[in-house]
This record gives sequence, C-alpha cells and structure tokens, in this order.
Amino acid sequence: MTSRMIGDFRVRCSVAREEDQGYRVQIWTRRIGGTAPEKCWTVPGQAPFTSLHEAEQESQQLFQVINGVRFNGEPEFAHASA
Repeated sequence: MTSRMIGDFRVRCSVAREEDQGYRVQIWTRRIGGTAPEKCWTVPGQAPFTSLHEAEQESQQLFQVINGVRFNGEPEFAHASA
C-alpha cells in the first residue's frame, strides 16, 4: 500500500472485503501533526467489486486522481466520475 502527502494530510487507499458483498475501495486520510485519528472514506455510489484484482486496480486509479483534501479530511478528486 502506498501513501502520499497532500497538504497537511497523509493519504492512502486500501481494499476491504465486505461480508457477502465483494470488495470496496477505502480512502484513508490523517492530518499530520494533530491528534485526530485516521478517517476512512468511500466513493459515494461506487458498487462493490466482485474480485480483489478489480478492486485493487480501482484503488490504484483513485489514488492517482486524488488532488486535494478538505479541512475535514474528505478527499477531493481530479474529475467528477470518482
């Protein structure tokens, strides 16, 4: 799993298996230097993936299009389809 800094936040993506529903991409953000815990975000409206491979590919693509992080830790994407 890779991570990178965007502003004051460390951002990373991961894949989680959901019980009987497939796999979901999760985006994790954490403000560096603060005491707040890491926050987990999902892409609204994104359907679960049936295979781990598909979810991992989507995770890598999403990681590349995150171009900002809002003050509350919510990731911002480079295009509206994410």
